[in-house]
Amino acid sequence: MRAIKSVLGVLLLFLLASASTIISQEKKTSQPTFKYDSSNQQTVHGRVIEIRDFQCPVSGTMGSHITVKSEAGPIEVHLAPAAFMKQYEIKFRKDDDVTVTGSQIILEGKPALMARSVVVGNDTYNFRDNNGRPLW
Repeated sequence: MRAIKSVLGVLLLFLLASASTIISQEKKTSQPTFKYDSSNQQTVHGRVIEIRDFQCPVSGTMGSHITVKSEAGPIEVHLAPAAFMKQYEIKFRKDDDVTVTGSQIILEGKPALMARSVVVGNDTYNFRDNNGRPLW
């Protein structure tokens, strides 16, 4: 009798664990996926007004971002995972004059760029190949 209670107890625990996993999966909302679109590529010239690292919905990692103020207004630029930036010692500074080439996306209702390359002075930083595939 004790063995039956033990088996039933283990089965009950298994069922409860499975149910909580299923419920938590149902609550997850699907994140939009962003793909580099070469046909939507543009070049923006401007000045860096902000540099931030945050959990990025575009890359799905802790990402590095700059906000560039151009003639058309500010635009957020998604560069690369922060680990990639650190590995290659890529740093941007506020007030850097930059030229960004990237694919325009709409994120949270606002235009943004997925950077393929950023030019600062005589330096060019590539984040994606010519087909838009990440270099990290």
